[in-house]
Amino acid sequence: MKTVYIDIYGADIGPEPIIRGALTALERYADLHICFIGDRDIITAAVNDPQLLESRVSIMHTTDYVTNDEPASCVFNGRDNSTIVMGLTALKQDENAIGFLSAGSTGALFVGSIFRLGLVCGLKTPALCSVIPCCDGKLLALLDCGANMDCRSQDLVNFALMGSALMKSLGESPAPRVALLSVGREDSKGNKLTQEAFSKISALPVNFIGNIEGLDVVSGEAEVIVADGFSGNILLKTIEAVGKSGIAAVNDALKTCDTAAKADLEKVKARLSVSYDFNPYGGASFLGTVKPIIKMHGSATEITPSSCIDQLIKMENANYRQGQIDALSLAQ
Repeated sequence: MKTVYIDIYGADIGPEPIIRGALTALERYADLHICFIGDRDIITAAVNDPQLLESRVSIMHTTDYVTNDEPASCVFNGRDNSTIVMGLTALKQDENAIGFLSAGSTGALFVGSIFRLGLVCGLKTPALCSVIPCCDGKLLALLDCGANMDCRSQDLVNFALMGSALMKSLGESPAPRVALLSVGREDSKGNKLTQEAFSKISALPVNFIGNIEGLDVVSGEAEVIVADGFSGNILLKTIEAVGKSGIAAVNDALKTCDTAAKADLEKVKARLSVSYDFNPYGGASFLGTVKPIIKMHGSATEITPSSCIDQLIKMENANYRQGQIDALSLAQ
C-alpha cells in the first residue's frame, strides 16, 4: 500500500473538510492508505466509517500543531508531538510513505524539510514550487514561489533542473520549456543574479527558452518558470489578485446584463477563476526533499487534499524522486 500522511490542521475551513476531501481519493486508488495526524476524536467523527478505520485509514493522535504565528525554529524545541514534526518523521521512516500534506506553517515545513526529513544531492535548501494553470489550459511550475528570499545563481540552476523533472513526472511535457523570470526577453536583461543564472542555465541539458517577462507568464509559453522566492511570491500573489479582481468585475456585470450576454460572461468568469483558485491543481511542492512534501493552501477547499494526492500519485508513478536526483546530478 502507498501511504500518504496528512496534517489535518492549518486550513481556514478547519480540519473536517480536509479529512472528508482526502477520503475521496480512496475511491480512485485501490492501493492507497491515508494516515491522518491530529485529534483522534475529530478524525474518527469526520471519517465516520469503522470499516475504513480498520483497513485503509489510520490515525496518529496529537492535539499539538504549529501555528503561523510561531517561529519556524519551533520544530526543534520540544515540538516532537506537533503534527508537522510527526508527519515529517513518519514520512522519513515509513518505506511505504509517498508524501506528506499539510496546510500548516510554510516556515515550519521549510525548516523541517531540511532538518527533520533531509534533502538530496547535497542541496542546502529545498524549493517551493506552485503549479499554476495557464490561459491555454496547460500547467506551469513556478519556483521558487516564497521559500527562498535571497538566492544564489546556483539555486536558480537547481530550480530549473527540479522544475523540469517535476513537469516531466506530471506528464505536462517530455521536454518542458524552462524560462527565467526577468524584466525583458533579451539575454542581457535583468539584475546580476538573473544574468549569472541565465548563463548557467543556458549550459544545462534542459529545454531553456530564455527570459520571460511577467506579462507572458500565464500565456503558455513555458512549463517551468524560475525565480528567486521574493519575486516568485509577488508574481504568484499578483496572479491571484488579478483573477479575483476580474471575477468581481464580471459578477458586477452579471447583475445588469441581458440574458443574451449572461452565457458569455459566465464563460469569462470560468476562465478567470483558474487564475486564482489553484486548489483543483494540487498544492505547492517542496522540491529537493528526499520524499515529497506538499503545502496545501491556507484557503484550501474540500477538493484540495484529493487534488494533492493525485499530484503525489503521479509523482510516485513517474518515479519523480529518482528523476530529480538524476536531474540535479547534471549540476554537480
